[in-house]
Amino acid sequence: MKSLTPAFINECATHELRRSMAGIWAGQIAVTGFVAGHSCLPNIWVHLGWLLIAGLPALALTDWTPHLRRWQTDAGALSVVAFLLWMTLRSCIQVPFMPDRTLDEIMRGIVGVSLLVMFCALVWQQAQSRESLHAVGWVTGMTSALAALISILLSYFVLPHHQAGERLMNLLVHGGLNPVCTGLIFGFAALWLAALMEHEATPLPRRIAWAAIVLLHFAAFLSGSRGAMLALACGHAVLLSARGWRRGRVAVCVFLLTGAVYFTSAPLFAHLAHWRSEPAAVTASAPGITHHFQKAVERGDNSRLDIYRAGWNAMDNLWLGTGQWGVCGIWQCELQAKADISMMSHLHSAFLATFVHGGIVGAALLLLVLSHGIKRARRLAVQGDATWIALLAFGCGGLLFDGESLASLATAPRFEGLLFWLPLTVALARGSVISRSAENRPVSEP
Repeated sequence: MKSLTPAFINECATHELRRSMAGIWAGQIAVTGFVAGHSCLPNIWVHLGWLLIAGLPALALTDWTPHLRRWQTDAGALSVVAFLLWMTLRSCIQVPFMPDRTLDEIMRGIVGVSLLVMFCALVWQQAQSRESLHAVGWVTGMTSALAALISILLSYFVLPHHQAGERLMNLLVHGGLNPVCTGLIFGFAALWLAALMEHEATPLPRRIAWAAIVLLHFAAFLSGSRGAMLALACGHAVLLSARGWRRGRVAVCVFLLTGAVYFTSAPLFAHLAHWRSEPAAVTASAPGITHHFQKAVERGDNSRLDIYRAGWNAMDNLWLGTGQWGVCGIWQCELQAKADISMMSHLHSAFLATFVHGGIVGAALLLLVLSHGIKRARRLAVQGDATWIALLAFGCGGLLFDGESLASLATAPRFEGLLFWLPLTVALARGSVISRSAENRPVSEP
């Protein structure tokens, strides 16, 4: 056995340092690829597979002992554990409503919550470095901007069977990602990039970033998603409130101007359609490409009130909820008479879904998690970093009328981890550090 000589001690320290650095780099690759992958990775297998394949080495190479010690005494981390544990256990004891599909849903649910725990742990690790978070935000913003540009050019100028002014879909994902998911992902990237620009001093990156921010805002509006518009309004309002007019005016002006351009762009899209098509075809399709505000109003609530009513009626225990797996048919039965919404596979509100699936207990635990997150995000904003409270406001605004579950990454829309858990986890991790620093700071004599 080697003696504890200084050389041997230094060798061990060097090995541990290399291992720690390798874990940090592996974690950054996993988090950056997964977060940016919302706008470019083609399907759920590649997207979640990236997190799993890159995340496992990061978990193995990282020394989690210091993090575990912090989590044991951190109220925010403990509230997250309690929420996810309750939602998972409640779902495991649920009597299956549809035995033929329940096993698949259970497996998907367990994998989804396991990946969510991995994602939150890796984000917590990366949150210790401001530079790491800046890199993730920059890559996410640029990747989303490129996806938006490609989708706009292909949809409105190149591909047949598409017309200028139709609701934009991200063509890099699923061969055409749902417009709601497209708008929320592009809008989130736009707000994140805009929040980062306050600390960017180099002129060329600033110009490139602001061009990407304008494009992403406009792409979010082109999706026609009212949820994305609401989320952008919430995020920019909070960002402006936290930073003040002098520091926050540029970002909010970009949001307002791109919105104004979108809602007055019907003549431009009609001209583009005329340029691409025969006049007769344009005449037939003109109503579909004009009056964006009117189209948004005419869509009404998209049957969401019927879906929410069905979810409420499906609950036979307000305290415990229905569980998450094998219960979709309970509330779908009420929608069978409505042919246009009978195939809805989720409740289209992450917060209502939490209440339906977890009952009052689940909703209370979620409010506890959210209260800790908002408190620490506000603390960060006071310290000069308003990014995370703005992104958390965006996520809550977007998930108010969309989303499937906050207790899994393997959901149908697959954006809950990006919109909710990313800003929440960063706020919990970084806000906790600031709180501990404040508590340890000596009090000056009066």
